[in-house]
Amino acid sequence: MFKEVDIARLNWDGVRIAHCRLPPSQAHELVPASEPGAIATGYNGQRQAVVQLANGRTVARTIPRGTIGLTGAEPIYWLRTQRSAEILEISASPELRCEIATALGVGNHADLADMHGWADHHAWAILDRFRAAARNRLALSDVERDGLVRQLYNRVYCAKFGGRADAWRGSPLDGRRLGRTLEFIEAHVDASLSIASLAAVAAYSPFHFARSFKLTTGWSPHQYVMARRLEHARALLLEGNRSTVESIAYRCGFTNLSHFRGLMRSRLGVLPSEVVS
Repeated sequence: MFKEVDIARLNWDGVRIAHCRLPPSQAHELVPASEPGAIATGYNGQRQAVVQLANGRTVARTIPRGTIGLTGAEPIYWLRTQRSAEILEISASPELRCEIATALGVGNHADLADMHGWADHHAWAILDRFRAAARNRLALSDVERDGLVRQLYNRVYCAKFGGRADAWRGSPLDGRRLGRTLEFIEAHVDASLSIASLAAVAAYSPFHFARSFKLTTGWSPHQYVMARRLEHARALLLEGNRSTVESIAYRCGFTNLSHFRGLMRSRLGVLPSEVVS
């Protein structure tokens, strides 16, 4: 199916994402490796693929298509594959993995483990959103992609390592914490935001913050940030200044112009060009 190596990457602080289209490989060719602490899915599946483990041992693995695979603390090398491979892999930094695992009570499993062939539609759905984003078919905001990575690792730690997602059900943010957070968003609407940066302003852990924010406002952090960015953009468009729609989008934190136009149409019912007075 695939005759050449084709890799699309999506990276930001603490997270690396790769969508790979790879031809069948032999041991003497470029050897792909699964990143430590990574979560991946293979869309084509493999029969009797030969992999080399951290201890140097080689084993043959058959991996059903669409299943989830995990890498432990050491990389896994794919020495030989019988068919073309399409793979989406996400690897969070050791610090981010430790933060999430510790919040779930399974800090000793922060590095995950070498597992393959796990079927999970929840995890697959998140991975597939990143496949579309890596290929520029879906625009994800900074806060949204950060939240999705955390959801994915939460799911894995809970489903495979005994993490306790329901151990803390959350309580609303008090007025001071909420006020600081909302003011910070207003002041940094054009900046790159994350769950961790917003949680730091509220003096909450990232794990607790997202749930408490939604309990307080009715919006997830991503939804609220998008709503405020759209409102800032609408206000600038209404001013009728000479800035282009594209420059206004960038000034309000939107890095994808078509995504900005689509959001304004779906959320506000108008296109940016229809707002300009």
